[in-house]
Amino acid sequence: HTMDSGQIDQQLAQDLELERQKGKIQQEIFQKSEMCWDMCVGSMSAKFDGKTESCIVNCVERYVDTAVAIQKRFQEKLSMGRM
Repeated sequence: HTMDSGQIDQQLAQDLELERQKGKIQQEIFQKSEMCWDMCVGSMSAKFDGKTESCIVNCVERYVDTAVAIQKRFQEKLSMGRM
């Protein structure tokens, strides 16, 4: 079946909002990566060892896990038409 212009506009708005949210999440991941770097490394003179690398990876992964969960919930709401 074909979509009318109102349905197309609504779908386009949802797609644009999803892309905006994806961009926002990517930007936040970059910012959190910098935050994790500052927290785990501290200074350029700091020794970059396995412990430091593990700290950075764990810090970023926790943030990514949270961001993905939020994005999934957002997508579910879009799918249900509640946004």
